Amino acid sequence: MAGDPDGRLGDLDNALETHAYPTTTNELVESYGDSRIETQQGTESLEDVLASTDDQTFVSADDVRSRILGLIHR
Repeated sequence: MAGDPDGRLGDLDNALETHAYPTTTNELVESYGDSRIETQQGTESLEDVLASTDDQTFVSADDVRSRILGLIHR
């Protein structure tokens, strides 16, 4: 997945590109937890979207995007 083709991640998409990897769920929430993401129910914070995820490790921005987009398409 190259970037966020639907624009659901907004400004977070660019931030993920420049973030240092590997990173964890907790580190992402600490850095970007207030970022708003478009979901089927409206918008939610990254912290709320990742709330159901254990502290996992992500190796790239694409890895994070895949997880986030998978969670919001449930």
